[in-house]
Amino acid sequence: MGTRFAFDFEKCTECRRCMTACSVVKIGVVRMADSRIDIVRRWPELPEIRVCRFDDCDDHPCIASCPVEAISEAGGIVAIDREACTGCEACVDACSYHAIRMNEGTAMKCDFCAGDPECVKACVTVAIAKGGA
Repeated sequence: MGTRFAFDFEKCTECRRCMTACSVVKIGVVRMADSRIDIVRRWPELPEIRVCRFDDCDDHPCIASCPVEAISEAGGIVAIDREACTGCEACVDACSYHAIRMNEGTAMKCDFCAGDPECVKACVTVAIAKGGA
């Protein structure tokens, strides 16, 4: 099984339930700034879903961009060690999917919830789902 999301942008209603679920599982409360997924509302155009693409991202440029090696890949999951992160924002600039954001001086991104992403479970329209290998 791979580590990837499948998107159907036409099904996204921009409700942001995925963002809510993510922030609750990560910090215990609803705070959209702490969500590791971001839905950029563009109605009547299709929304932009900003989240790490893992298997769908060639070469993971965020890893190479980090001068302190705070970003690593293991088992398909690209993770940021927030303790090691210096907040230089090089990874933010390197990510073409706009999936890395700064929060309280350090970078953060989706970690695929150990293979069971909360955002997928929260999406009632199935605009975001776990992708196949």
